[in-house]
Amino acid sequence: MDPAPVGAIVLAAGLCRRFGGAKMIAEWRGRPIISYVLETIATARDDGLLSAGVVVHRPDDLETPRLARGIGLEPHLNTRPSQGMASSLRLGLNALASERWRPPLEGALVVMGDQPLLRRDVIERLIAAFSPSMDLVRPEYADAPTEPGHPVLVHRRLWDKARSLAGDQGFRVLATWNNVRAGTIRVDGANPDVDTPEDLAGLDDRAGTP
Repeated sequence: MDPAPVGAIVLAAGLCRRFGGAKMIAEWRGRPIISYVLETIATARDDGLLSAGVVVHRPDDLETPRLARGIGLEPHLNTRPSQGMASSLRLGLNALASERWRPPLEGALVVMGDQPLLRRDVIERLIAAFSPSMDLVRPEYADAPTEPGHPVLVHRRLWDKARSLAGDQGFRVLATWNNVRAGTIRVDGANPDVDTPEDLAGLDDRAGTP
């Protein structure tokens, strides 16, 4: 089938202050945590759910762009990661807005690089729920119903507003703005962040037997 006109943006340029080091390449089950996210995005692309994938990374992270290139995703350097998540989002949106994508992309799937339990089935359901009447749609996980779920699928008409976010503002702020039509899909399980070494150590309990 033809790929959906949706591109993924993997945000992997955070300062990782709470983790205390290079979080994206910290190992879980013998692999960098970012590799699980990139593999899921590449699988979704190969299955026709996505047309493109870009990965925004830090200047001192050489492993993430190497892994991205190895599976056909585009690395994009954020030279100012201290400006927060919004700076990486702008870089990713600008990359997906490029005229080189044909047909033009209509949606951006915004993915957090520190969520190695990202699931292909959730991506598929988000894209199935995507419609011209919806500005953004995100998952609500049964095991974390009060937390804003990721990834978030954002219609192109909202990209200019998304570019106006600053610092570490996220889509929870954007969804409250006037005339933004936001929706959720309910899914089982959870998709936890790895913010601290303790979060990383607890992933086995969340993921189950490999």
